Amino acid sequence: MPAYIVMGAQWGDEGKGKIVDVLAEKMDFVVRFQGGANAGHTVIHGDTRYVTHLIPSGVISGNSVNIIGNGCVVDPRTLLEEMEALEKQGVRITPAKFIISPQAHMVLPVHRYLDKLLNEKIGTTVRGIGPAYTDKVRRTGIRWERACDGSFAEACREHLDFLEKVYAVIGKEEMEKLRDGIPALAATVERLRPFVRDARPLLAQAVKEDSNILYEGAQGTFLDIDHGTYPYVTSSNTSIGGAYTGGGVFLDFHKRIAIMKSYTTRVGEGPFPTELFDETGEKLRRNGNEYGATTGRPRRCGWLDLHLLKTSCMINGFNYIVFSKVSCLSGFETLKVAVDHDPDGKPVYEALPGWEEDILGYTDFATLPENCRRYIRFVEDFLGVPVGMVSTGPDRDHVIRRRPIL
Repeated sequence: MPAYIVMGAQWGDEGKGKIVDVLAEKMDFVVRFQGGANAGHTVIHGDTRYVTHLIPSGVISGNSVNIIGNGCVVDPRTLLEEMEALEKQGVRITPAKFIISPQAHMVLPVHRYLDKLLNEKIGTTVRGIGPAYTDKVRRTGIRWERACDGSFAEACREHLDFLEKVYAVIGKEEMEKLRDGIPALAATVERLRPFVRDARPLLAQAVKEDSNILYEGAQGTFLDIDHGTYPYVTSSNTSIGGAYTGGGVFLDFHKRIAIMKSYTTRVGEGPFPTELFDETGEKLRRNGNEYGATTGRPRRCGWLDLHLLKTSCMINGFNYIVFSKVSCLSGFETLKVAVDHDPDGKPVYEALPGWEEDILGYTDFATLPENCRRYIRFVEDFLGVPVGMVSTGPDRDHVIRRRPIL
């Protein structure tokens, strides 16, 4: 069965949106299975730059049915703003092509407020994601099915009554503001109601018919709530396990695709063994334009950590690598890769020769500088997984296809 899954192999920001967009042209369904508006996927078509946070990146090609699965948490206002922004750019979004699972949970204004007050230490995006997932696990959250049965406003009032008892940090004045905002929020939810329906029967039928299905992950493996660098993680399962719980239909992924940046970046707090604090790190940031699509925050930058990526491959069973942002390594005399960590957790490096040539936009592996090809082969030999595609620039056509992906 032709089913594919695209996941970030590191801490996110690996370039998943571009690859999903490239693949989506051949897909019948694209499914987002976890996360919320804390993700940011950037797709560039010619001179046009599209940024999605909630809607699957496949919506830009217009060929697939795009589904927000039950494992996601969805802010109604952010979603509507995103839809309107994409439509202004000529992307048509209809209920036939875009579906919100009734079992997906809502991110409400109170969740954003709590995120700002309670989660500053771990460096969240303050989009309300953690508090929304907290309510989901606590069984007090509001699911999108409430948009269909007319009970949303009342559920919202009951939810605020409950949270007022639980969180002393929510003052009376703030609580009144939140309650006063319910009618406007309910109006937004009502506008989105036509997009809410159960997509599981559609996906189950697609599996039977051998349709092309693509699952799109957000963030990266080491932000997984279970397998990541806890507690500096997101609040959902970003690894392959989240695809089964967050999509709602069993399927056997033919290709388990790792999007792997040719160096390492991280946003927010938490461990980062290969982080660079010198001019080399600054050069990586400049070359890669490493600023968050969601927050605009500068990303922490460092060398590629193959020791960490071994674990990522073990967790997800990757059988295909898309190696991204290779062009950003041009101009380094020497490149380092971590091949192990010592007992204190410090990286053990192996040095590889760099290259000077600008390879932006290259589409033929044979024309890459020898040291660039050597770097790529070193990675795939170490991980035991083939590098099937190499991304050499931000445009969707800046791709080297070494091995078929479809």
